[in-house]
This record gives sequence, structure tokens and C-alpha cells, in this order.
Amino acid sequence: MDKKIALITIHGMGDTERDYYTGFYDQMKKSLGDQLWNQVIFKPLYYQDILQGQQEAVLGRMRNQVDWIKLRRFLLYGFSDAASLEYKKRVKNSPYYLTQKMIMGAMDEIFNETGTRSIPVIIVANSLGCQVISSYIWDAQRIDASVGIWSMQREDDVAEGSPRDKFRRMQSLKGFYTLGCNIPIFVAGHKKIEAIKPPMEEFKWYNLYDKDDVLGWPLKSLSPSYEELVEDIQINVGRGLLSKLFKSWNPLSHGQYWQDKNVIGHISDNIKQIIK
Repeated sequence: MDKKIALITIHGMGDTERDYYTGFYDQMKKSLGDQLWNQVIFKPLYYQDILQGQQEAVLGRMRNQVDWIKLRRFLLYGFSDAASLEYKKRVKNSPYYLTQKMIMGAMDEIFNETGTRSIPVIIVANSLGCQVISSYIWDAQRIDASVGIWSMQREDDVAEGSPRDKFRRMQSLKGFYTLGCNIPIFVAGHKKIEAIKPPMEEFKWYNLYDKDDVLGWPLKSLSPSYEELVEDIQINVGRGLLSKLFKSWNPLSHGQYWQDKNVIGHISDNIKQIIK
């Protein structure tokens, strides 16, 4: 069956397992049904392995000198993820560069799977992943990009403006879902705050956040460009009574977006509209 849409996920900060997406995958497949799901290319992105080796080494050198190891591990992974991905953006093989190279490679894989044709793309990003993918799109939209993979000579013969190049640059991005988005943390100190440009006329950006999630923020109030581009949707995350009871009303809500029924329902309805 021909593939009609690509669904891409990208995880957030911290010690994230490679199979972070499994609950989301299962719920989406159930919501869409086999006939529609078979028309979807599902591509989970994973950048934790770019950072994890060094993080483990640092923690190992200090493990015997400190207490609260689990909490320290959470903080070390979370904050060093954010710091490392914002460091040395102009340097080849930096975490910033390698993460963008991974995203570009995933876009190439999708493009190849479609038979080298463009199809609509939906991206679902969580936490730090929102900043990661937004930065990729921002850089890809700059003709004179000064950082990241778009600012450097690439080791391929893909012509600028070709169908593959346009697909790499997310020009087929139709839906962007940010879950527990912490972009405000990265841009709050800037005098001028600008959102990405809409990659296509039909582009929609839905930002779903829980007001009890201290790492998840609304985006419309950041600047006029965010006000115009983003639809903020406040939800009470959590799947099931126990999750709602113990996690939805406090900062633990940050880890509850992937299987939330509001998230699944909104994305699956959007996919159905695009496919049909």
C-alpha cells in the first residue's frame, strides 16, 4: 500500500530509552486502525546515544563521592542534554551537528521509502525535542545558515532546491505537535524572539501543555510570530485513573504526554483528515 504520510517522533531530555515511543506507537495504531496505519511511515528519532557515553563516564567518575544518585542522574542527563546541544553549534561533529545529521538522515530514509517523492509530514516532539527539531527547521530555512549542518559542506551530491533537498528542509511539514515544550527556556533571554516560518501554506503548529508541568510552556505569548503561528492547547495529561491521580496535577506530568488520550486523539484525527 502506498504511503501517504510520515509520522516522526522525537524524545525529550534525560536518560531516554531507545524504545521511548512504544506506548505512543501502539495507541496511534489502535486509533487509526490497520488500513490507515499501513499508509503511515513511522519514524522515531533518537539523539540520546550522541550524548549518553560521555554522561555515563562523568557520572561514573563521581558516583562514589555523592548521594542521591538517581536524582543526580536525572539532573545530570537532563541539564547536560540541553547544554551540550546548544554548545559549539558551528563545529562539525558537535552534538548539535550530529543531531541535525541524524535528523537529515531520517528524512532521507523516509524520502527513499516513498520512492523519492514528497509526502506530508507530521512531527510530534516532546520536551527538549521541541527545541531540537525547531532549531533544525530554523537552520534549514536560512539560505545563509551560520550554524549546524546547513552551514557546512555536506558529503553528498544533493542539489539545492531539488525534491530531496526540499524534503530534508521540512518543506513538506504539515503538522507540528509540541508536547511539554520548553522552547521558552532557550529564547527568554533574547531581545528578539521569532518562530520558524510556516514550511507550507497548510502548516499547523499545535502546542499541548499541562499547566502543572513546570517544563512545559504555552508559546503564543512569546512574540507576535508565535502568536500568529501556534495554537496553544491546555490539557490535563495522564492515561488512566492512577496516572491522573498521582501525576497529572504536579511536575511529574512532564513525562505523561506520549500516551495521553487528548494527544493521541488530536494527532490521529489530523492524520485521518490528511489521508482521506
